[in-house]
Amino acid sequence: VLSPQVTPNCRVALRNDSYTLHKILPNKVDPLVSLMMVEKVPDSTYEMIGGLDKQIKEIKEVIELPVKHPELFEALGIAQPKARALCPLQGVLLYGPPGTGKTLLARAVAHHTDCTFIRVSGSELVQKFIGE
Repeated sequence: VLSPQVTPNCRVALRNDSYTLHKILPNKVDPLVSLMMVEKVPDSTYEMIGGLDKQIKEIKEVIELPVKHPELFEALGIAQPKARALCPLQGVLLYGPPGTGKTLLARAVAHHTDCTFIRVSGSELVQKFIGE
């Protein structure tokens, strides 16, 4: 008989020998998981970004065009990058001081390519694995 406290998606501990319910675990999230927030398709658009016209044009050419129109590259004989050990995927590194539109630009790219946006804080990852 299940406890009324057991609801869908709650965390529980099971006994190793019988796989019966041992106790209900608290709802907590792994700190590494909390660093990465998933947004299915953000609602940001290029029109929301001001002053980055050159960067938007470059992002569209490098990221959006190959994702939305791979046939253009195939017609020219340009192969799409593959995920292999010796040939890692290529991408774009957005860098700069806080507040310059990097995250907004990444969200807009995800929106226009119908891709998932995963926010990862690089500084918090470094603190977790390398130290303060």
